[in-house]
Amino acid sequence: MDNHNMPENQQQKLENQQSLIRQLTQENEELYHQFNHLMIRNNKLLKRIDDLQKIIDDLHLRVEELQLISNNQLQLNDRLRRVPGGKEVSGAALPGVVAADEQSLDLDLEQLYIRWKSYPGQVAQNAPNLRKQVLMLAYLYRNGSLRANELFQLTGVGGVTGARYVSSLKRFGLIAFNGARKKGHYSITPQGIQFIEGKDEYRGPGGGVSMPAGIPVKHALRIPDPTLMDGDDL
Repeated sequence: MDNHNMPENQQQKLENQQSLIRQLTQENEELYHQFNHLMIRNNKLLKRIDDLQKIIDDLHLRVEELQLISNNQLQLNDRLRRVPGGKEVSGAALPGVVAADEQSLDLDLEQLYIRWKSYPGQVAQNAPNLRKQVLMLAYLYRNGSLRANELFQLTGVGGVTGARYVSSLKRFGLIAFNGARKKGHYSITPQGIQFIEGKDEYRGPGGGVSMPAGIPVKHALRIPDPTLMDGDDL
């Protein structure tokens, strides 16, 4: 039926309905745009949450390191108070600990240092620090496990420096800390044994070997992509 042949009231009603449809369609499009904008903001917030979670994980690790440093300092102070003249107890006085010098470890420390310096993911280049870390691995390899104060004394480092070294070795999965915080001990992991014995799979640059296992991180939050609407969805 032609609109000209419609009664005036019906034609007015039809025009009102068409106007209402256009208005609702426009409002619907605006709502979809707002929805997509909110999805983008939501993605950014989820990314910030993920970044904050990583920061929290790093802070937890740092707190553990600081607690270890504090415990080591307390143990060192106790020993110095008990020893006449304030001299620190030597490694040979530690019961059950092989207090050998570097030459008697029967390990090629220089070769271990070279391999540790080029280990996958290794970014540190300070030779004295890397050599001390290798020495820690060697003593743990010979003794099986050592308490923090024993390991630090044998290696010849203080509590603050030693805590940094063991933290680095733990990140690469070469050593582990077992037991309670004050009575626990460090032990070399199977991966650390493979490194000492030269059985690790690292073949140097371009070898295609994956990175060694380190401290596990939490799974990242999955962020959905915003759904973009077009006119056909209206």
